[in-house]
Amino acid sequence: MALFEMLQSERRPGYRQIVDVIATAIENGGIKLGEQLPTQRELAHRMKVAVATVGRAYAELDARGLITSHVGRGTFVSGSSLADGRYLPLQPNTELGPIDMAVYRVPVPPFGDEVMRGVLTDLAAREPALVLAGSPTAGSERHRAVLAKWLKRQGVHVSPDQLTITNGGQHATMAALSTLTHHGDLIATEELTDPRMKAVASYLDRRLLGISCDEQGMIPSALEKGCREHRVAALYCAPRLQNPFNVTLPADRRAALVEIARRFDMPIIENDIYGTILNDPVPPIFALAPERTYYLTSLGRLAGPGLKVGCLVSPLDQGSRAQAGVGMSTGTATSICVEVAATLIEGGHLDRMAEWQAQENLRRTDLMATFRHLSAARIHPASPHAWISLPSPWRAEDFVDAAAQRGVAIAPTHGFVADRRSIPHAVRLCVGAPATLNLVDAAFRQLERLLSSAPRSSVEAA
Repeated sequence: MALFEMLQSERRPGYRQIVDVIATAIENGGIKLGEQLPTQRELAHRMKVAVATVGRAYAELDARGLITSHVGRGTFVSGSSLADGRYLPLQPNTELGPIDMAVYRVPVPPFGDEVMRGVLTDLAAREPALVLAGSPTAGSERHRAVLAKWLKRQGVHVSPDQLTITNGGQHATMAALSTLTHHGDLIATEELTDPRMKAVASYLDRRLLGISCDEQGMIPSALEKGCREHRVAALYCAPRLQNPFNVTLPADRRAALVEIARRFDMPIIENDIYGTILNDPVPPIFALAPERTYYLTSLGRLAGPGLKVGCLVSPLDQGSRAQAGVGMSTGTATSICVEVAATLIEGGHLDRMAEWQAQENLRRTDLMATFRHLSAARIHPASPHAWISLPSPWRAEDFVDAAAQRGVAIAPTHGFVADRRSIPHAVRLCVGAPATLNLVDAAFRQLERLLSSAPRSSVEAA
């Protein structure tokens, strides 16, 4: 086999030399995709090294995503084994198409068909007119009461009069920004924030002020500095599972942000779209400052993207103002969609769906933790996202391009930057986006290989 000849130059190769020779041979085509490697014992005998040395080398190559071992079959050059036994190459696979880790498409829980069949059958029997009926701007009193009761589990204790039902979370964001701020106003937010929030702010002609963050989220002293230097109209933040940093603010940070908002008399828009999947004992910002906080979330993150039902909770005396924002944008949510959401809540189905989403994300983050480099990412067991600081000399744009060449789509990091600050050398992965765990594994192996290497331009420059 050619591999033995490649290793002959090393009189007594260590595991690192074996790794380098095999990796280089795979890269330049000296060892072909799908080719079977010798067993550890055979290679150790031929090279006159310990079996443990070869085992360590093979383990490193597997961690990089260069080889795959199968009990009873052997070790092969491959990116990842798929369910039907085929192999995903280290180069793009036109048959499968790119593996999307750029945009989170909420999966529908596998028991959704059974649940929805019962919900829709019951709805047709009870109130068929709801299929075509309209609803008040804020939503019906019954629907608002059901959602208010559900929100208590999130630590948001409100009356139904404070709640306005929206067409999803982005609609709630638009309603809040359009009613609380004006043309040209400056809104403080995390230095990297959700691109959809950026899109809404841009559409409404609002400006964003990025506030520095660390591993615990937004830094209170940075917010205070921003408020002293600028006229800030509102604070927009995501205290739980913030996208893209994937951090959850501890209690003292939440309290500190509230104190600053009170001192500068700023309203707070609290985005909890991802937080409802958590069992978080820390009170939300709304619970700390109900007089100035506008809380928003979406049920579609739990049940599936087709459930376009969100809600915007306002301070006690500001409900009509929020309703005006909903009415002058996309209008009210459809009665049938909200009735489905209410039935899912009342029947306990939404809680089951939330638990399923959390468990599915846990399976993916557990898999991520088995990779040497990917395991350093900032993850949360219940989160569909991961935040990865890239090793030198990788830059975010180079890594995104290199991943795309290997069939993995990642959102460009500059799309999250709130203002004109520098783009960090990091990327956000939607680990919850691929349809199956096999595809997640395939993508992780491709990305692990990239993280184990240097950008091609850096190699060429060297």
